[in-house]
Formats: sequence, structure tokens, C-alpha cells
Amino acid sequence: MITLDLTRPARWRALAVALLGTLLVWANVREAEVIEHYPPGIPAAARGRLVPLYQIDTAERKLALTFDISWGTQRNGPVLDVLKRYGVKATFFLSGPWARRYPEVVRRIAAEGHEVESHGHQHVDFSGLGRDQVVDNIRSAHAILKELTGRDPRFIRPPNGDFNDQSIEVGRELGYETVIWSADSIDWKNPGVDVITNRVLKLAHPGAIVLLHASDSCKQTDQALPAILEGLQAKGYQFVLLEDLVKLGPPSVPTAVPEEE
Repeated sequence: MITLDLTRPARWRALAVALLGTLLVWANVREAEVIEHYPPGIPAAARGRLVPLYQIDTAERKLALTFDISWGTQRNGPVLDVLKRYGVKATFFLSGPWARRYPEVVRRIAAEGHEVESHGHQHVDFSGLGRDQVVDNIRSAHAILKELTGRDPRFIRPPNGDFNDQSIEVGRELGYETVIWSADSIDWKNPGVDVITNRVLKLAHPGAIVLLHASDSCKQTDQALPAILEGLQAKGYQFVLLEDLVKLGPPSVPTAVPEEE
């Protein structure tokens, strides 16, 4: 009689499951391996009762360029160089671990007149966290950014653009407004310099909050930036910091999701 020994396969399966779980945890916490990823476009409506900041309702041709950073130092230098060359100020959302690891870059951003805001601490979806975890995430990043800049951040862009009612509510209790965007450059996809440039120029509008990145995972942003700046200036747009954009009018919610190019 032939008998099948199922013990060994079962052990291998158990070992594989355990190993996969370990790798997933390691990938979530290793800041150096973070690659920012955002859903395409913008939500057509708020995903909950509370609404984050997408754009400002104004007729003035002013908009805010915003850059997220959570990984590396190869791309943020070139981005800063381009902004300095054109005399443009922007808003930077920085993750806590990245800021702590590269304080000299944070200080350069602030010294050159850019606005430093929070991108949270752990790069995880806020909607998957408990209330105390959201509090800890926001406070941990806040302490680092304030220590490096001497300024209290007041806006937070949640990792992966993910939010829910609880995270917005907790943010407001801690003095933060949750910020998303109304114009996604999709530079995080590295789709090509022309695609990034044309998309921003197409989606730009008065009161827009433009999503860009200066992390190493986004390799084409600095190359697209000169054409973006020149193209928007040719359309009559002025670049303002987010803290100044919100003074121009009330917030509003986009009503349509832009098509991918």
C-alpha cells in the first residue's frame, strides 16, 4: 500500500505563510524601500462625511505646487534647483522618518522659502489604523518637522492619499487639515516627461492643488518641471504656497475624475 506523507507539505505551507507575513511587515516599516503610489485621478466625491481639502474656490489664476517626499535624496535636489532657478515657491509634504534621516535637505527646503508640511510618519493607509495609531502617526511626524524647521505644520497629506472620517477628525483635533489634490501629475507612474507636463497643464485651474513628488521613485519630475513652470506662467498662473492659497476662498470638491492620458 502506498501512503502519502502530508506532514512535510503542510509544514512547507506553514513556513511559506510565516515568511510571507514577515516580508510584508518588513516592507511596510523599511522607510528606505518606500515607493509612493497614488490612485489615478481624484475622487469624484468625498469618501465619508468629512471632506479633506482638494482645491480652493477662486477666480484668481493662482495655484499651489505640492511635492511629497518619503524616500531618497537623488531627486529632491534637482527639483529644488529648478524651483530656485525659476524663483518659484512650493509646498513640500515630508514624512517623519525621511526628515529625520536627511535634516540638511529639510533645512534647505525651509531656507529657500518653501512651505514644509506633514506627510505623516509611518507610510501606511490611515483608514486601516485605529484612532490612537493615527494620533501617534501625526504627532511623531509633527515633532520631527517642528524640531527641524522651528515651525508647526498645519496641513497633512496622508500617505497614499488615503483617508477616512476618523483620520480627518483626528487631524483637525491636532490642528491639521487633511490635504489631497485636484490635479494629479501621475509622476509617480514615471509615464514620461511629456505626459507629466501635458497632464499638469491640462488639469491646472484657479485654486488648484497640484500633486507632484520629489522622492527617488519618481525619476522624471525634475525633468518635466521647467516645461510645467513655463507652461503655467504662459497661461497666466502664479504659484503660491498652500498656506496662502487657502486665504483666497473657500474649499471646494472636484466634481469629475480626469481621464488618464
